[in-house]
Amino acid sequence: SRLTGSTYMSTNNTNAEASSSFTLWDSNVGCDKTWGSNYQGWMWKRGAGFDVVTYDGDGVAGRQVPHSLNKTVEMLWVKRRESGSSSHAWTVYHKGLNGGTNPEQYYAILNTTAGEVDSNTRWNDTAPTSSHFTLGSSGATNNSNGTYIAMLFASVNGISKVGYYDGSSSEKTVTTGFTPRFIIIKRTNSSGGNWMVLDSLRGLGSSGNDNFLFLESNSAQGVTSSNYINTTATGFVMPGNASSDINYASGKYIYYAHA
Repeated sequence: SRLTGSTYMSTNNTNAEASSSFTLWDSNVGCDKTWGSNYQGWMWKRGAGFDVVTYDGDGVAGRQVPHSLNKTVEMLWVKRRESGSSSHAWTVYHKGLNGGTNPEQYYAILNTTAGEVDSNTRWNDTAPTSSHFTLGSSGATNNSNGTYIAMLFASVNGISKVGYYDGSSSEKTVTTGFTPRFIIIKRTNSSGGNWMVLDSLRGLGSSGNDNFLFLESNSAQGVTSSNYINTTATGFVMPGNASSDINYASGKYIYYAHA
């Protein structure tokens, strides 16, 4: 992020932030295009629906960190920056964890396929608000010697949607209020659920060829002729039991969609 200067971290591992000549983040209009057409990027601007916050941990459960989202936080990614320990994974809050019931008592991990975990050490069992989010005492989110980055997401009418749904053996319709061009989906109630990313540049919305990437993996995109998702003017539709990663009977899913 621009907020942390010329460093980067990868969603598929727990490595500490590192510097690279390719990650100067010194443009206000886009990103360096010298990487070529085999690469793809998605960019968010801090403002309505998205914010970035850096903070130093203090190890005290109940710590409140202010933000400028001006909306209730619906999804939150936190990563310890200076440490590469396996216990300092990308920790995720999402309003759809535990099926939307007391989601602040749970967390997910961005760099693995693990299911949701019940714990009070990440968010201190306290829901985030429109002005701050609350931390527990875990080293993954609030170590006294740690430095952290937090990425905050919220729904904006007609632009973005943070939501959740139950899987089905029948066709499943998810309403976002717009035609999505970018979707992240994660199954939360079992291990093995990939953080699936689909977008219109690589086939989302067309008939078939819904190529996908996994946030927890550095593998090349999965190229498929399967039509996992059809977009509509108000959301997206999936066939029954399309895939355990996106729609399967007994599955519970969280998602983030952007127009």
